[in-house]
Amino acid sequence: MEEEDQLLRKTLRMASLLPPRPLLLTVLPQELVVEILIRLDDLADLARAASACRALRRLITSRAFLRRVHALHPRPLLGLLHLEHHGSRCRFLPAEPPHPSAATAAAVARAFDSHSDSSFSFLPGRPGDWRLRDVRHGLAVLSTRHAVTDDGCFSFPDVVVCNPLRRRYARIPPISDDLAAPIRSLAVGVEDFDYLVAPAGREGLSFRVICRPHLPMGCDVTVFVFSSSAVIWCAATLHACAATAQLVSPQYAHGYAYWRLTRSSTSRLLLLDTRDMDFFFVNFEPRSVPWQAIGEAGEVGRLVVFNIAHANHTVELLSRAIRGSADEHWRHDKTIPLLPGYKWRIVKLAEGYLLLQGRILGDGASQFTPGDQLQYFTLDINTFKLERLCASTPQGINASLHRYRFQRLAMRDGSLGMKEVAVSAATAAAGGSMGGVEEEIWELFVG
Repeated sequence: MEEEDQLLRKTLRMASLLPPRPLLLTVLPQELVVEILIRLDDLADLARAASACRALRRLITSRAFLRRVHALHPRPLLGLLHLEHHGSRCRFLPAEPPHPSAATAAAVARAFDSHSDSSFSFLPGRPGDWRLRDVRHGLAVLSTRHAVTDDGCFSFPDVVVCNPLRRRYARIPPISDDLAAPIRSLAVGVEDFDYLVAPAGREGLSFRVICRPHLPMGCDVTVFVFSSSAVIWCAATLHACAATAQLVSPQYAHGYAYWRLTRSSTSRLLLLDTRDMDFFFVNFEPRSVPWQAIGEAGEVGRLVVFNIAHANHTVELLSRAIRGSADEHWRHDKTIPLLPGYKWRIVKLAEGYLLLQGRILGDGASQFTPGDQLQYFTLDINTFKLERLCASTPQGINASLHRYRFQRLAMRDGSLGMKEVAVSAATAAAGGSMGGVEEEIWELFVG
């Protein structure tokens, strides 16, 4: 069987050298051609095959085929978005050699820089009007700064969801007056808002936006959730209690939005099921370490906690069921060794990776200080492989991790979009010029 696979792969590679209608498609049924294509190990080979003729390109860029490809080939980790100027600007930090995605990431960085996307110039309004709030699976949610009306009430910010590399955006409809009325009736100031964006649905064509106003102590907790498939906002309210006086570190995992409670007598999380719109609490076990990350595990339905044990340069992984019993204990799943000779801290848990910063020991300093020469590393939470990603910036650690997925921003009334981005990343990954390859091939590398 292995010899047959090798022969089929050679046949397919030869197809890219044939005229526009390769012999492969005239002598083999389409189902068999699909099976040949799906067995290719290198996505660049698929790009070359797609550039050989339109018939192959139609097969490779079909939604059904791309679903199978993405199930076999995880989305590549391309780099970081480093937030600047309170989220009004960002800078793309690409993965650097010898990282396996370095070539593609460099091409993405060139495309990013060429369009001046650092200030989201493709969005409506003036540069700097938009503040980046959250990024997940290649989608970014941004908002304007909220304002106070003449009667002293606040107005909700304008919100967009966009794909920064594809320069496409969708305006999110405003929260309806009947949903917003209980908040406005409080006649109190709103300090800020939490915003999260999350993909929804098997196709990845829809998304959710989660919004929580920061209300003064003693007010009920209200969270709004927008569904792009239904094009509607929903709201959930939790009566105020001592535990909900201060909610921090909003995150999203497996359909749940959650916040840490900082004024609870015990260490707890507040979770919202964004499908059923109900709140519940989960206890968690913080260790006496300053750098900790909480997020989703590779196993659906479980939360994980990562702690750094500085004494022996390891990361401890604990997990528990999201909907487990109240007395369920956190399970110690694994201890992962880190590289010796570094001072480590956790930056973020996102996109299936734990993002770490490391500072080389030996300069006499025991703490991280501004201006340190730092390195970003990623720890795959499924394989526990530690890889250097890129050099850190001296300004800080406010970075979002990206495994870019070029998601189509589709709502029920059609897709909304702006200017397309070039396929330079696909060209780089395929090893040179690809002629007239259309932009759908991009999805092979970042889909």
